[in-house]
Amino acid sequence: MKKLKLLLAVAFACTFLSLTAQEGMFGYIDFNSTLKLMPEYMEAELNLQKIQSDYREEIERSKREFERKYIEFMLDQNSLSASVVAKRQKELQLLMDNNAQFRDKVQSELEAKRDELLVPIKKKLIETVSEVCMEQNLDYVIDTGKGTYLFINQNKGVDLSDNVYKRLGIVYQPENTITEGEQTVINNDNNKR
Repeated sequence: MKKLKLLLAVAFACTFLSLTAQEGMFGYIDFNSTLKLMPEYMEAELNLQKIQSDYREEIERSKREFERKYIEFMLDQNSLSASVVAKRQKELQLLMDNNAQFRDKVQSELEAKRDELLVPIKKKLIETVSEVCMEQNLDYVIDTGKGTYLFINQNKGVDLSDNVYKRLGIVYQPENTITEGEQTVINNDNNKR
């Protein structure tokens, strides 16, 4: 079984190497970093933060209500009959369970809303990258933000970032860049070295 796996791995590696050895131009871009620079993304994030704030207020109100009822119960518990204590404990447990279910539902709704807001923005970015690739006659694009590459020979590839930024109307100014003379020493942006 191990020999079969090794043989398949070698065959896959040989196939991959033969495909990459062909003359093909590739482009590269950090998809998520570019996405976060788009004005539409920032607008979607602000919208999502507003929704989160509304939910957070309701969660805090429910928490305060539970705490108030719990304190009342603790203060009154010694003067209540066993059946009333059991009833109030069940009520508190039900309130606590409802609060937990609401938090879970809120989380699911926020994730769904985030997806709903980001799908058209991601689609626009993908379309723009595709247009730039077609104009530059590129065969494929690597998403450098995923970290799925080990090495990119930047002399053979084309950094699409500036063209995509220009087309999307993004003015990009790299942060955290330290230069000595004309040589970049530290740059936290993978696409700009």
